[in-house]
Amino acid sequence: MKVTGIIAEYNPFHQGHAYHLARARELTGADRILVVMGGNFMQRGEPAIVDKYARAEMALKNGADLVLELPAAAATGSAEYFAEGAVELLDASGVVDALCFGSELGKLAPLEKAAALLLEEPEEYRQFLREELKRGKNFPEARETALSAFFPERELLSAPNNILAIEYLKALKRRKSSIKAVTIPRLGNYHGNDSGQVPQGADSSESVSSSAAPALETSSLRFASASEIRRKLYALEELLQKSPDQPGGWQSLMANLADELPPSSFALLQDTLLAAHFVRAEDFALPLHYRLMQAKDSLEFAAYLDVSEELSRRIYSLRQDFTGWDAFVDLVRTRQYTRSRVSRALLHIFLDIRQEMARLPKELRVLGFRREASDLLSEIKKKSRLPLVTKAAGHPELSEEIRISSFYHLGESYNELSRQLIIL
Repeated sequence: MKVTGIIAEYNPFHQGHAYHLARARELTGADRILVVMGGNFMQRGEPAIVDKYARAEMALKNGADLVLELPAAAATGSAEYFAEGAVELLDASGVVDALCFGSELGKLAPLEKAAALLLEEPEEYRQFLREELKRGKNFPEARETALSAFFPERELLSAPNNILAIEYLKALKRRKSSIKAVTIPRLGNYHGNDSGQVPQGADSSESVSSSAAPALETSSLRFASASEIRRKLYALEELLQKSPDQPGGWQSLMANLADELPPSSFALLQDTLLAAHFVRAEDFALPLHYRLMQAKDSLEFAAYLDVSEELSRRIYSLRQDFTGWDAFVDLVRTRQYTRSRVSRALLHIFLDIRQEMARLPKELRVLGFRREASDLLSEIKKKSRLPLVTKAAGHPELSEEIRISSFYHLGESYNELSRQLIIL
């Protein structure tokens, strides 16, 4: 059995993701696709628009065979933490032959060379990095400039999926893993930026990819980004709340999303729009503000993942001016601290994810699988160096993950222990 791994968030699952799954299977000759997916909170410091079980169902209905959950500390960490945790799960499974990821560059060799250089950090590179930091650049900008002295590809560390690709490769190299890396070019909008221009210091964990086929075959493929789809869904929700009976209103706008989503994803998101609520960071603004106001010391927040002492002081000094999650992120951010970094820091404070929780995963937690892929579960049970968990009850080591999932469902009657696997 040949197994290909994919690392994703699917927030939400759209046509680009479906294409990526199909092409990954084709390019690697995979019999099974194993997906490692972030849970209820995302790498850019925000909640998922719908919960992890809904997103796992979308993936399983569109090409995935098995979905494992990436623990929250890794799923909400920086690109390096995210990649380390996800690659650890794939490597530990003992069954994955290839890891297929999207990249803006679409070529493996420069990414491999960059990963090797960043792992070795020769003195010449470190000198370049120190000089750029002295000039006042933040770390992502300084690292990008330092790396440009060694590589001609200007977008190597400015494009979000390239950044993650390099981190995946570093994680594979650290483990001397036998997993083969495969990259396919990403076509479409960058996350959070419809112009196609890459935000400075951007980072992202969503691989919205197209095929590696010749340019003539792919030139017409431009998939909408997950962040673009989320913006449309949030706007639809607001319109529905204001004018639920307005003819030709939200219904026609929702229909416009049909081409950007597989039918199963479209149906699930439309049901959520009508019967529930799309989750957003502002839903957690009040409990975050309460937590910030509880602090008794300006360095108290430095105990949390992604929060330096300087950032802790800044958050503490500005907490009286809190008016909302997004507004506070914009207030705290500086040239040194990017929006994503601040948002992750605040999310870790809210979720009580501390520095010591930045450790490698200790179990393979299943969110869902296809019945026809039960042979994959059997192989993992035989070969994995980590326990395979299909039911959270009876596993006290999952208590932190269960607690964090409960935060996502604040205000609801919810018990993670009673949730059933998605089995199709």
